[in-house]
Amino acid sequence: MVTTTIVVGDPVDAYELFAHARTVLGLPLDGRWHLVDHGQVHTLHSLPEPGVPAQVSVSFPVQIGTRHPGDPDTGMPGGYALLAFTSESLDRRWHRDLAGRAGAWLTGRRLCWTWQHADGPWTVGYALHPQVVAR
Repeated sequence: MVTTTIVVGDPVDAYELFAHARTVLGLPLDGRWHLVDHGQVHTLHSLPEPGVPAQVSVSFPVQIGTRHPGDPDTGMPGGYALLAFTSESLDRRWHRDLAGRAGAWLTGRRLCWTWQHADGPWTVGYALHPQVVAR
């Protein structure tokens, strides 16, 4: 299994992000997903779908306005939400396309984000904050 992970550095509605990520994969926006309660963090998971080459999940802190701690042991930065596309495909281009399409949605909302394919380096793919653009 290969995972591409996006860490959202600004507050984001996890359910909206999850809906967009499912749209990126061509998944229906109905109830074919489940919520996993990990205590302080919840995770939304898509269910396996025939013909869909990946699954998607979004992890987020339960307490609104707090950050997900990330994983210092693996170098994963913390953020307000972690989006993951997991598949059996080793095709880096396809995973980069998934990250780009999800990232475009985040950038369109002027949210900072960074992403990683498998265990590669973290790549910044962010939108500048309005106060930075105004300078």
